[in-house]
Amino acid sequence: MNINVIRLRTVLDDREKNIIKENTNFLEEINNYLLEEDFMIKENALDPVMSIIFVETGGSENKFLSIFDKLGKFIVLLSNGKNNSLPASFEIKTYCSQHNKEAFIVTGTEEQCADEIKHFARVNHAIKVLENNNLGVIGKPSEWLIASMMDAPTVYDYFKINLVNIGMDELIQEIDKKKMGNVPHLEKIKNKFKNPQVLEEACFIYGALKRLIEKYHLHGFTIRCFDLLGKYKNTACLALALLNEEGITATCEGDVPSMLTMHMLTALTGRPCFQANPSRVDLEENTALLAHCTIPLNMVSKYELMTHFESNLGIGVKGTMPLDKVTICKLFLKDGKLIENSVITTGKIKENCSLPGYCRTQILVQFDQYGLYSLFQKNFGNHLIITYADAEEDFFTLLTMYEKQKETH
Repeated sequence: MNINVIRLRTVLDDREKNIIKENTNFLEEINNYLLEEDFMIKENALDPVMSIIFVETGGSENKFLSIFDKLGKFIVLLSNGKNNSLPASFEIKTYCSQHNKEAFIVTGTEEQCADEIKHFARVNHAIKVLENNNLGVIGKPSEWLIASMMDAPTVYDYFKINLVNIGMDELIQEIDKKKMGNVPHLEKIKNKFKNPQVLEEACFIYGALKRLIEKYHLHGFTIRCFDLLGKYKNTACLALALLNEEGITATCEGDVPSMLTMHMLTALTGRPCFQANPSRVDLEENTALLAHCTIPLNMVSKYELMTHFESNLGIGVKGTMPLDKVTICKLFLKDGKLIENSVITTGKIKENCSLPGYCRTQILVQFDQYGLYSLFQKNFGNHLIITYADAEEDFFTLLTMYEKQKETH
């Protein structure tokens, strides 16, 4: 993916050729590190994922003014720390702030600059990827999610993502066709669950959801899944686990903020996520038990198929997750503010648990004191979203960009 670079310099003596050569070499060294994530800085790049302004020397401020109106709301300034490039960058950054644009300065060694440029490129790429995505809301949010509703106009206004409302009756019509389609790992799944009728019906739910995804061109969905218990004595847990493994965002209980959080994290990282309840905390140990029945199968080292926890019906997934660092997020919008309300923190999975009274996949996450404290200070509703990706900085910047874009409309 190309990153466009606009080079600005003002040279008052005969050093211009040397400065151009030195700074060209600087960019080439940065590119050597960017290749690790398939990014490449080019001048006059076609269809770039983003643009950066290389402030090569002091005195470039007026040249920046000549292109200011053509730039977006978020501006990345690159400085190599020589020839008064950095003080000029700070002057430009301050001007941007005064004129309702956000500027970020990238400076340091070539490797350090590449790391920061990768960060901004990932976020800009995610915003492009997410624009005009269709996310289905199958049925209304569950009754207990009294604080977890977002309407379609608000979602599009902030994120340029389309919510597509699909009635439960349409899902039921699809399930009643009794067509499962191509279910991943079917033979292995058959060996893990001994009731063939229940498994077959769970696969019919998978097939029905897959057809709705194709019909409405969905990139993901959330489903009012508990309604299936009464009619089918079955659940969507297995279907959600399989679909998330396939890269289709799939969350339960009609939880729109959880769906959005998961979809954004996957777009940022290319990795699956787990929607879980914050089920229990230990304030002395700074741990929290997170649990649910829908873990994506490519987030676990092994798994069992059991019944769904609350109902003891259908199929729930009990996965064993690797003991590693995780990023835990949940967006929440209040009074037009995303950053100050959303959860963005990290922890480490300390243990996989098998405790009675909780959903099937159970992980005990170790936080630092502030990380656990922050959960109690935030308003995030019923669920949290967990990923193995190191996504804390990227997700923060993504929400910052969305928030600032809305402010400037």
